[in-house]
Amino acid sequence: MKLVGFRFNYKRTVALDHVTKAPVLDSRTGRPMEVFHPMVPCIIASERRTSPQIDALLDSGSDGIVIPKTLADYPGLALKQSDKPMRIANGRSIRRLTARAHLTIGRGGRRCDPIDIEVSVPEEGDPPILIGREPVFRLFVITFVEAEKWFEIRPYVVK
Repeated sequence: MKLVGFRFNYKRTVALDHVTKAPVLDSRTGRPMEVFHPMVPCIIASERRTSPQIDALLDSGSDGIVIPKTLADYPGLALKQSDKPMRIANGRSIRRLTARAHLTIGRGGRRCDPIDIEVSVPEEGDPPILIGREPVFRLFVITFVEAEKWFEIRPYVVK
């Protein structure tokens, strides 16, 4: 499997209120607040179809890969009910579906070979696309440089 190294800048977005979806304003300046996240360009695929390139949050606090049902449906992933619930950020456990898929990291002409993954699809809500620790953090050395708002992904090489 060919794994490629990358360096990406954090993606800048405007903070939105989770209820109203309106921009959150900075109390000091009155301007919309900006937030920065480590987003990795990737593609999710089944044996039959490939998603368009998407940006996923590289999340060291997540155990696996989480995608919304709309993304799972696009390439036609074979979803199955999981016996194990998933715990979400507020600590609550919810039912989930799982499927095998292929994850390709990169953009343009620089992409790694597809990585065989299991995705979790929560049965409720519309989660962001999360790339968690398994298997990505096992295959790559990942360095976050928060002060400069960039991160690096390098293939892990056994010494």
